[in-house]
Amino acid sequence: KKPRKARTAFTDHQLNTLEQSFERQKYLSVQDRMELAAKLNLTDTQVKTWYQNRR
Repeated sequence: KKPRKARTAFTDHQLNTLEQSFERQKYLSVQDRMELAAKLNLTDTQVKTWYQNRR
């Protein structure tokens, strides 16, 4: 089977932004998630997974 993807190392800026966003909204719409991912230079999936783990 294919090897596991390496763990994402989020920058301080990315983490701060994700945390602030999470405080306002515990669940993101697809649109919000895409915008946040684009703003932070992350993939949609990375933002989705961070939110799932944070909850």
